[in-house]
Amino acid sequence: MSKTPHLASTIPDAATRWAGSRWAWLIAVVVTASAIVVGIVTDFPSWWQTTVYSTAGLTSVVMLFLIQHTTNRASHAVLIKLDELVLATEGAREDFLDLEDREVHEQEDLHDRLIAEE
Repeated sequence: MSKTPHLASTIPDAATRWAGSRWAWLIAVVVTASAIVVGIVTDFPSWWQTTVYSTAGLTSVVMLFLIQHTTNRASHAVLIKLDELVLATEGAREDFLDLEDREVHEQEDLHDRLIAEE
């Protein structure tokens, strides 16, 4: 088995755990306060603005991907748990399993059938 898929999940998981920690928050506050102090002392020169805007933009892009990774992981776990419940429930219809992988019109058709049966 290749290490790449494992690393592709391990690294974002570790980064997400770290980014959500109180230490990351504390570092962000200290860095932000330091940047503001440097800006005030240097009268907010263009290099300062470029540095702050670039850093904020790059950090936002990385955080966007980390948030999406975490959301996908949590959603996938919930879907697996729901599939397990459907499979364990007597009388449950298996055509609702993996509904998230179907086209929207198929989802709407199943929803309409479900509502019509009530």
